[in-house]
Amino acid sequence: MATETKPNTELSLTDSGGRELLQRSLTDYVTFLRRQPAVCGTPEQQETLIKHVAQGHELIKMVAAERLKITRQLDKEKHDWMEVEKQMTSPILEAMQPLKDAVEHYNKELMRVREHQLAEATEEAARNHSGDTTWLTPEVTSLPKGVQLKWNFEIVDPNQVPNGYWVIDEAAIKAAIASGVRDIPGVHIFEEAITTFRK
Repeated sequence: MATETKPNTELSLTDSGGRELLQRSLTDYVTFLRRQPAVCGTPEQQETLIKHVAQGHELIKMVAAERLKITRQLDKEKHDWMEVEKQMTSPILEAMQPLKDAVEHYNKELMRVREHQLAEATEEAARNHSGDTTWLTPEVTSLPKGVQLKWNFEIVDPNQVPNGYWVIDEAAIKAAIASGVRDIPGVHIFEEAITTFRK
């Protein structure tokens, strides 16, 4: 006597029947949402729309929970393999660091000498107004192999930096507002309506 297999009625990503059921449920809900009027003019309409959105969020959470059942173990395995990689490569990185530091130090010294030579060449060119005496111009060292020039900066006097280059510290402003500050020059502090979508 053959036993009858019971069809899966649970929503799931791992089981093909459950996945089809889940997809059908999501599609049905999307269709339902698209038929709802996006009009909110009364408290009842607001309450109804909030319930619809909250139910949508619940479905999204359910899909995420189903995905986590599949990917949590994969994420752990990925993390474990990344740790193995780190253990294998960190000795190489540590052994290379003194060599990299030596090359960086050498390149910085060459750049310092090059800058000095360029400054001397500029001064010499300014003194000799005639372009005929190029043999007096100091020779400028070429860039070392593997070195590229890239513009960078360092702040030497923050008080001299123009306003357009300052960064607003939004975290500090938010912390001040949270602690009760309601007046900051140049900042408009206001209350904003934020809707919480719950069943």
